[in-house]
Amino acid sequence: MTCDVRLRDPRSVARIVNLAHRFTCRCTRIDASDDGRATSARFAFDGPPAALARLQAQIARVVAAEGAAPS
Repeated sequence: MTCDVRLRDPRSVARIVNLAHRFTCRCTRIDASDDGRATSARFAFDGPPAALARLQAQIARVVAAEGAAPS
């Protein structure tokens, strides 16, 4: 599964990696960049389908909790 996100708080990248570990998923790739206003990140995860679905739902919650990051 791949996931592209735009986050206000760069620490959320670590939160997402920790969530993957908690759901027994493996983070196979992370590309992140910060422009001073927001952090853009692309993740690739591997794991059981049910765990990936739970992880995807939690990532959506993290992004929603931060509100819309400026473009």
